[in-house]
Amino acid sequence: MKSSLQPGSVFHKRIYPYNHQFKYKTVSALINLDELDIINKLFLFSVNSFNLFSFFFKDHGERNDNNPKYFILKNITKKFNDRKKYTIYLYCTPSFFGYVFNPISIYLCKDKKNKIRYVCYEVKNTHHEQHCYLIKIKKNSEKIYSKLQKKFYVSPFLQMNLKYKFYLFNKKNIFLLNIDVYKKNQIILKTGISSKTVALNNMTLIYYFIKNLFFAQKVIILIHYQAIKIFIKQKTFFSKPQKNNDTVSFYG
Repeated sequence: MKSSLQPGSVFHKRIYPYNHQFKYKTVSALINLDELDIINKLFLFSVNSFNLFSFFFKDHGERNDNNPKYFILKNITKKFNDRKKYTIYLYCTPSFFGYVFNPISIYLCKDKKNKIRYVCYEVKNTHHEQHCYLIKIKKNSEKIYSKLQKKFYVSPFLQMNLKYKFYLFNKKNIFLLNIDVYKKNQIILKTGISSKTVALNNMTLIYYFIKNLFFAQKVIILIHYQAIKIFIKQKTFFSKPQKNNDTVSFYG
């Protein structure tokens, strides 16, 4: 099985107009969306049903009953007129006892030579809204650099008129995503994810569940705790614009 478990950590470092940083452990998965039937046979990991670990279609893509790979393939065809066959991997946090929060999930679209041709950053906020940044990769490289315009409200402490620089590094045993948030030439925030690759099986699921007991619940508590600390420092916030539907923007 090419899918894997991805234990690691998330960091957050605010640089301007004040310093504030934190880091917490996380357990993600890199799921080959063609292997869901195999994954569903694991005793502790289920697809679209309750278990210790679960993966639900409703949490990704069109957020309905369809495999999210079809959402990606449909948008690649629609925007880039590309009907080639791709193997799509989704890097995301699985649900723990039915609970999950994915601030960002990453789709990697690989060709027959295992080269990444498209990347999609699926971003969510605590209001359960979603925006996808779908990028066509023009140059094959282990390090993928993308410069994007911020088009989605993610935090009351970040205004909308900002830009992102995404740095994605994916090798056999390492997954690394760094994100710089900046306005003009001033970096405001650095954040990212780093993880290592381990086998996805019942033994590793038990081990990392015990090691990170109820970490998904802890993460959302930490997010709100850190938000209070940031609010005390910043003393201002940016209100959320109205958003009625999930949206997609394209690059490349």
